[in-house]
Amino acid sequence: MADRRQEILDAALRGFAEKGLAGTTVEEVRERSGASVGSIYHHFGDKEGIAAALYVDVLAGYQRGVLAVLAKAGDPGAAVEGLVRHHLRWVARNRDGARFLLSGRPRRAASEVSALNQTVFEAMSEWLETGVRAGRVRELPFELFFALLIGPVQEFCRHWLDGRMSTSMRTAERELAAAASRALLA
Repeated sequence: MADRRQEILDAALRGFAEKGLAGTTVEEVRERSGASVGSIYHHFGDKEGIAAALYVDVLAGYQRGVLAVLAKAGDPGAAVEGLVRHHLRWVARNRDGARFLLSGRPRRAASEVSALNQTVFEAMSEWLETGVRAGRVRELPFELFFALLIGPVQEFCRHWLDGRMSTSMRTAERELAAAASRALLA
């Protein structure tokens, strides 16, 4: 059985997906989760606290996958393609979570998000430096590398989530992974 905190976060995500953050009340989260008001306030304080914790929870889940790709992909080409594929597959499996992340980071989540991002960016930077030294990855500033890796994928996902894409995820994986490889590999 999931713990009460996670049940509240899951209920909040469903509510935010249906009605948005502004349209979802703590009472609705309480009803969906079966939690008491006291339990919600104990864990999160208020609706903004729920949103901040949810954002961190969803982002951490996505980033665990990023770190797993980097850990197992020895070849730079496999890593670039794996990161693109992970992003697309994660969004397809976690539509509500992806929409929530794309809606913007709650201010209260800033320090936790910074810590999560630092871990991922350090792992990516280390991987990037190793690839550059080996002559397998183009030498680019990290910010440009990251934009070329994720920017087109993220834009596709935004449109896909909004129902404005007729391209299949399978085609997107193939084409966006190939494009990222061409842009980033030496």
